[in-house]
Amino acid sequence: MTGRYQVARRAAQVVGAATPLILGYWRDERRFFFFGGARPVTEATHAERARRIRAEIERLGVGFIKVGQVVSTRGDLLPRPYLEQLRQLQDNLTPLTFDAVQAALEATYGCPLADVFEDFEPSPLATASIGQVHRARYAGQPVVVKLIRPGIQRQLAVDFRIVTALLRFLDEQLVRFRQENSDVHVLTRLFSQIVTEVNAGLREEMDFVFERANAERLGVLLADNPLVVVPKVIGELCRPNILVLEYRPGIKISDGGALRAAGFEPLRLVEQLVEVYLEMILVHGVYHADPHPGNIAVDERGRIILYDFGIVRTLSARIREGLLKMTLDGLRGDIPAIVDELYRMGVVDPAADRAIALRVGEKFRELYLRDMLTAERIEAVGRYMRDAFGYVPLRMPKEMVYVFRVVSMLEGLGTCFKPGWNIMADAAPAVQRGIRKMMLANETIKWPEFIARWIGQWLRTLFTRPA
Repeated sequence: MTGRYQVARRAAQVVGAATPLILGYWRDERRFFFFGGARPVTEATHAERARRIRAEIERLGVGFIKVGQVVSTRGDLLPRPYLEQLRQLQDNLTPLTFDAVQAALEATYGCPLADVFEDFEPSPLATASIGQVHRARYAGQPVVVKLIRPGIQRQLAVDFRIVTALLRFLDEQLVRFRQENSDVHVLTRLFSQIVTEVNAGLREEMDFVFERANAERLGVLLADNPLVVVPKVIGELCRPNILVLEYRPGIKISDGGALRAAGFEPLRLVEQLVEVYLEMILVHGVYHADPHPGNIAVDERGRIILYDFGIVRTLSARIREGLLKMTLDGLRGDIPAIVDELYRMGVVDPAADRAIALRVGEKFRELYLRDMLTAERIEAVGRYMRDAFGYVPLRMPKEMVYVFRVVSMLEGLGTCFKPGWNIMADAAPAVQRGIRKMMLANETIKWPEFIARWIGQWLRTLFTRPA
């Protein structure tokens, strides 16, 4: 009964926060809910509404914040005021007390903490949404100990169950009142897909058996790459709720001042990071999918250090071939070939007008060549897509969701040091090295056939272009 009461109370909190916003958007479409035309909404109203949404999301906690952070990377979904507010979302979690940490660790290991670690620092090295990290010493070597927040699994399970039920109810009501394929209905379904993906990602992040396997796998795959370091797993200390790794200190990759003081050029390191990611994505098909600045550092030798392996994704050879082809087409500015590949991969709805898709591609290329921030470029492309297509052309394959997120995050990192930095123009040498590595290492793709087909398509494009 206590559990049911807690779920009901949480559901009331979520519904109470969502209802005024849902009714407000419904009135934007139908002034009197069931009849009447759309009502005008000023920029000031959108800005205030966006601020309230961010405040409510932060109040509701981790699961909602994660969804908001993913939505903030989708410039095709929401207008600028909402994207700007969602990008400001912060976890705002209070660190666990040392007593709570000690109790959790001792309960798991079944013995006093001093019997496991020679030394354990009470203050956390880092506090994340689902876990906390502490420095310690084991068998004479410095290590980091990561543990899951007690109770967080249940909290997130309840939250996502409530949100899924709420979105399903909205979908049913919109169908009932003949609002199928309206902007609100399409957005409801898109948010349902995002919630499902974030829920799956968080479940993986809370599974330290999975994260341990990810760290070990990437450690093996990148062992011969002199540009990157993956901390080793201390296997005998790992448990389902505890992960122990060797301690690898470094300078945060977004800290330009500290990097320059250590003798490194930040943009060169970003290019190096791009090369590492291209090897993971194109060569191995296994990649670290959360490259925000807190998860990337640089050691004293200038090598990239990867942290946090809760979100690691894999790619099939078919998808990697498509990504490679789009990269090659992008390097030579062949928009029709890129659009064709997006159709083939299922990213663009087959029913979408190809002429419009080409115009969107050309607009993207035009914006991509401008000296502007990545976030502004995403917003501009998103606005153009909404004007051209509405909300329906993109059907992102599950394998591709995190690839585009990674590219966006890498470009965002580059713009910390150079406004308008983009991968294709500013990291072209790294892109070319990544392509060469894939061509040399991947035996599943028939390269002579692939290159012959690509050259043939390039020649056909060349000779059919107007003078």
